[in-house]
Amino acid sequence: MVLDVALGVALAVALAVPVVVAEVPAVAAPDGPACDVEGPACEEKETNADAGTGPATDKQWYQRRVRGQYEFYRLAGRAFETFYMPSVLNSVKGMPTDSLDGLEKFSQVVEKKIRNLEKRKTKILLLVDQKKGGKSLDADQVASVNSLPFVEANLDQLKEFLPQFKSISTEHEKARKKAVRREEAKRLDSEHKKAKGVLSTLHYLSLLTLELKESLLTGLNGLTLTEEEMKILDTFYSLTDTTSVKFSELDEKLDTVTNHITAFLERKDKEAWEGTKYSEISALFDTLHEHHVFDPDYVYEPPQPEPEDEPEVPEEEEE
Repeated sequence: MVLDVALGVALAVALAVPVVVAEVPAVAAPDGPACDVEGPACEEKETNADAGTGPATDKQWYQRRVRGQYEFYRLAGRAFETFYMPSVLNSVKGMPTDSLDGLEKFSQVVEKKIRNLEKRKTKILLLVDQKKGGKSLDADQVASVNSLPFVEANLDQLKEFLPQFKSISTEHEKARKKAVRREEAKRLDSEHKKAKGVLSTLHYLSLLTLELKESLLTGLNGLTLTEEEMKILDTFYSLTDTTSVKFSELDEKLDTVTNHITAFLERKDKEAWEGTKYSEISALFDTLHEHHVFDPDYVYEPPQPEPEDEPEVPEEEEE
């Protein structure tokens, strides 16, 4: 719920950017072209005023107000792009494309903006006290005092906006941790199944004793193997047998056996040896399991032949 509300606010603010900018009227500079929100003439005027090379006019003060509002909405739009549209966000220093990092970075930018506005507000309040004390203020100082309502408004907006994005960041982090736990559980389950598959394969191969193989050749539980099928079982057993391997060669042999059994479990359409694929070996083991060959307690019930229907004797017609 918090995530949805914050998203709604972010979207509304982000979409409001062009509307706010469009409604700002152009302000004619005293000695140059009209000032738009980001026009070079306005930047020059503002720079001159800040540097003390010229007095700040009411038009320059108005331009500062517009810039303050525009900066707030620009940050909001940037945050929206960072979290919800990372693909359209260019690589900008300090604004990573990762959603969570982008939100954290945005929060840091806004917090810095709040600190700067707080400092500015403190300086303005100091000028207000000086004015009340009878001190004469110059044009720049008067413009700063007049900008107090807009500084406070921007400050309140940023303070209201920041916690909502922090809530989004918190929700995002919770979802990320949940996804990590889910992926970890899937990974452990997959590893468990793979280990179980390896152990079960080795177990069933160990049950292929000489007695069992003779029974399979003559017929067991309704299944009779051919000499070729028995040869496949013997070859696969020899490939996975480690009992007669020298200790110095054991590690290499275990790697080979692991590869064979993994390919067998994955039913790879790849040759285990010339003329025989892993998928064919898996299919043969499926047949053994279907006939309960490895279950010593299984009682085989041969299928009963269906009774033949007696031919109907035509009845003799009475004369």
